[in-house]
Amino acid sequence: MTKYLILIMTAMLLWPVIPAMFYFPGYLLSNHPIYRPEEITRIWQQEAMKLNGTDRDTILNRLAELNEEFPDAEIFWVDPSGKTQAVQDLSDDTPAQWDYEDVLSLQMQGHKPGSFTLASLIGGDPKQGFMVMRLPESHILSAEMSLAGNLPLILLFFIICLCFVGLSWLFFVKLRKRLIKLQSAMSVSGKNEIPNEVTISKKDEIGELEGAFNRMVRELRESQQREREEEDLRKQFISNVSHDLRTPLTVIRQHIHTVRNNPESSHGQTSLSIIERKLNEVDKLMDNLLSYSLLSAGKYPISMQPVDITEEVRNRVAEWYPVFEAKDFEVQVELPDEPVIWAADPMWLHRILDNVFQNVVRHAGAGRYIAVHMTDGQKSQKQTLIIRDRGPGISNKTLEKGAGIGLSIVSLMTKEMGMQWEMESSSTGCTFSIWKETK
Repeated sequence: MTKYLILIMTAMLLWPVIPAMFYFPGYLLSNHPIYRPEEITRIWQQEAMKLNGTDRDTILNRLAELNEEFPDAEIFWVDPSGKTQAVQDLSDDTPAQWDYEDVLSLQMQGHKPGSFTLASLIGGDPKQGFMVMRLPESHILSAEMSLAGNLPLILLFFIICLCFVGLSWLFFVKLRKRLIKLQSAMSVSGKNEIPNEVTISKKDEIGELEGAFNRMVRELRESQQREREEEDLRKQFISNVSHDLRTPLTVIRQHIHTVRNNPESSHGQTSLSIIERKLNEVDKLMDNLLSYSLLSAGKYPISMQPVDITEEVRNRVAEWYPVFEAKDFEVQVELPDEPVIWAADPMWLHRILDNVFQNVVRHAGAGRYIAVHMTDGQKSQKQTLIIRDRGPGISNKTLEKGAGIGLSIVSLMTKEMGMQWEMESSSTGCTFSIWKETK
């Protein structure tokens, strides 16, 4: 397309020059300038008017300058007394003293074949004399000379015009074809359909437009993929919440039946305790659900500050120790004595640890084991807090879906605080890891 544009621009630049060749063909066919009759007549009359009221020396100096501009012309001045004044040698038929007959003869020579004669009164006043210029006829452009003598130029002009039209037509046809292809790619039917990418044929302005269209298509596909993943996450989240709610409610319903039949019996009192415990679980679940909604909307308050991770973990393990002891858990804690400082929100960190410990109690109780330790950041370039159990494992390993709403909250909170986490699950237990890259 670029080469076509260059050709078109060249033709456009030549457009005003080519007609000038027809009006002034002598520029190409002769070694001297060629003038149009009306143009050279106007110039000579203007020169005569400029000399109005000047003296003899001024007129002769100007005639000398005109002789240099028109070297092939015969130029002279007839003064008011009729005497010929010239700065060059004149032809033999030029009289030295002019009379009425000589003036009439000069007028007849203006149309004489072989020469072109111009005579103009100085200042338009007969009392100042008149100036004469004779040019060979070969210096004057004629109608026959402009047509018959320049037929090759005329043909060249029309060929160039034809090429210009052809190239313009070819350029716009190809341009229209590429634009129609791009328009067809944009025209898709269906609510969720995304157009296909187009092939970039050339690296020009249209090619840049096609590249931008392809980038838009890729972004739309990525956005649609993210929407599908988020929809799957929402479905999984609702399924997890429904399951977590259904389990305690089913237990509560069963024990309500026991209490109704034997409210004063030992079984009834036990059922009341179980109901109270399950209601606490439901309350905890609803609190997690509210926290998850606020986190997803970006409205959960956060206050980042330097936090000693080892101290925070020790405090949380101490608070949970009675729960682990009641469940007959073996608890192993190995944390470094020196402080490990992370930028974190203390309340968010408490919530993460509570959710992880709750997950261990609920899903790994059969293993009756929990270990908490931290790796050395100098060797692995990151300090990692590891919490391990010996439960049956979690079948769903996808981190974003988690093992319930608790781990979903862990995922959101760690991401907001610039941390990373993962959970590895097997039939011998789960390993929860959380770390922050060291700089």
